[in-house]
Amino acid sequence: MLNLRTTLPPAHALVVFEAAGRRLNFTEAGRELNVTQAAVSRQIAQLEANLGQKLFQRLHRGLALTPAGQRLHGAVTMGLEHIAGIVQELRAPEPNADVTIASSVTFASYWLMARLAKFRGEVPDTDIRLTASSRLRGNTAGIDFAVRYGHGHWPGQEADQMFDNDIFPVCAPAYLEKNGAIASIAQLVDETLLYLTQFDRNWVTWDTWFQSFGIPHEKPLRGIQFDSYTVLLHAALRGEGVALAGGRLAEDFIERGELVRPVAEAMHSEYAFYLTHPADRPLSAKAKQFRDWLLAEAKAGANAGGP
Repeated sequence: MLNLRTTLPPAHALVVFEAAGRRLNFTEAGRELNVTQAAVSRQIAQLEANLGQKLFQRLHRGLALTPAGQRLHGAVTMGLEHIAGIVQELRAPEPNADVTIASSVTFASYWLMARLAKFRGEVPDTDIRLTASSRLRGNTAGIDFAVRYGHGHWPGQEADQMFDNDIFPVCAPAYLEKNGAIASIAQLVDETLLYLTQFDRNWVTWDTWFQSFGIPHEKPLRGIQFDSYTVLLHAALRGEGVALAGGRLAEDFIERGELVRPVAEAMHSEYAFYLTHPADRPLSAKAKQFRDWLLAEAKAGANAGGP
């Protein structure tokens, strides 16, 4: 077995790299990790020196992961998510958290964190703990709420529907500027598509999406494969191709103009997002307040804009 201490880069540098690669902004990563931008930059420089590879490309308007950076970020994300999931199962609830909520990393990153910040601004006397993992397991020790995606029935859980899920293509405006407008779904078949090599049974693939609209494609779809949806979405934001996205998870990017819908069509999923909590555990007054607030916030959100 490999000696992990001598084979792996410093663990702290990998944690910093995960945040920097997900946000593509050293200042925002530092804010998330409660360190300075300079500290993030030093950790990335040390990691690049350790690997002998550049992990970030410094662009005029921001950062992008290099091919080596994309490979490492996918591996680091999966590894840390797995560790976080196991730790979540083993860790006792923190006594100083009034409400603990769990969700997938994707949902936490692209919808939940912004709403938690808003809640904390409106209800500052309630402490929230968020645990994000690639997979929500059956052990709910220390968890008040979990955001789950499915039909709405989980043993031992009460579920309140947050919102449905419409899946549609998104891309950066820069992609359309470079490649031209997309006039129809059929034209999408020949575009650079971003897709996952690994997905769970609830994930909508490009093949499934095209089939739902009766669009045949005899030749294999061309595009770029990813093993992390976080990295895939960053590629879409950089203008590298067209991605499939859930409408509510993409709405903030669309509102800011960072992503657009190249075609109007959307596939309505049979699954929805639910806020669940253990049926045998009474909710505290603060937990009830948080549940009611988050459900209202979910239902008040406008649908993502059209192309």
